[in-house]
Amino acid sequence: MTVYNNSKPVYLHKCDRYDHERIKKAVITIGDHLKGGWNNIIPDGAKVLLKPNMLISAAPARAVTTHPFLVGAVAEICREAGAATVTIGDSPALGSTLKVAQKTGILQAAQQAAADIGRFTDSVRIKTPAEFMHRSFTVAKEAVDADVIINLPKFKTHALMVLTLSTKNLYGLFVGKQKMRWHLQSGRDHAFFARLLVELAYTVKPSLSIIDAVEGMEGNGPSSGTPRPLGFIGASEDMLSLDRVCTEIVGIPPDKNHCLRTARQMGFTTDLDRIDLRGDSLDRFQIDDFKPAATMAVEGPPLLKPFVGMVEKFFTVKPSVTQSRCRGCGICITACPPQAITLPKKDGAVSINHSRCIRCFCCQELCPEGAIHARDSIGVKLMKALGLE
Repeated sequence: MTVYNNSKPVYLHKCDRYDHERIKKAVITIGDHLKGGWNNIIPDGAKVLLKPNMLISAAPARAVTTHPFLVGAVAEICREAGAATVTIGDSPALGSTLKVAQKTGILQAAQQAAADIGRFTDSVRIKTPAEFMHRSFTVAKEAVDADVIINLPKFKTHALMVLTLSTKNLYGLFVGKQKMRWHLQSGRDHAFFARLLVELAYTVKPSLSIIDAVEGMEGNGPSSGTPRPLGFIGASEDMLSLDRVCTEIVGIPPDKNHCLRTARQMGFTTDLDRIDLRGDSLDRFQIDDFKPAATMAVEGPPLLKPFVGMVEKFFTVKPSVTQSRCRGCGICITACPPQAITLPKKDGAVSINHSRCIRCFCCQELCPEGAIHARDSIGVKLMKALGLE
């Protein structure tokens, strides 16, 4: 097994509200403490890509996407450090990049910072490191053309991956229906999907990741959860180091974070005691009542994994439809990789065929009404109650 010496310092900066000047000052401080200044991050004349979370067209107050104040502040700082161009882009799960940028406030932030919105329509194939399972990836051309990539994730829960942090945020470099293809290929093997995310992230290797945790999301994430004030901005040159610290802050065991667990098995360092913590104390931000999505045992409790095949329906987390909230818009039908969702009646709610469902939770992720959520089965509820999950 390859052993990676990936651990890098993580800087935490207290920031309890969205104020442009306050956030810009925090980002400048982060650059000073991690790299001795932004001039050491952005070479003169560099082409810079900022990769925020632009999942869907949602107002900033919903905490679904990276806040425009953070995106705008980083864009301004990159320009001031000597970047020739700054492009902001993502491949949204629903809608075009430009339309999502308009709704989220990121377009206005880009215009104020003299930055561009990337189209994210064309793809280029890139090779992966020799020791990775995947031999190549096809990613947005903007990522390949950039001299520097700055990763700007949003701190949120996720019905498939437990948390969506900096490693998961690079999934948006897959253009259009490629994301659906990878979900379908991964099927119900969540370790396979986590490995895909880790290998993609460490093939692209952004120069810096800065997470928006001023206000995060808990509960039915990543699009229908509840905004939760977390009060900080975190940053690191290493995505797994940053994700490990963020996971610690909300009290989720690291092995429950699929990306962290899979990365550790691959040979990456995910030990908290090997991470150099800088800035404000981690203890200052830790909370003990953070509400995860109902995903802590997507394939059932580990204790019963040898028997899950026999009693699968009792020990799996599945997407469930709240019929009173469903408007029959059909977005989930289009988004479902195995085509497991139908609309039996035009004026009714959608129906999920769980025998075909691969539990990727794309339906839950994209439902504009929050009508789909991850539902614990009877067996999972019992195991959680007994402390065996």
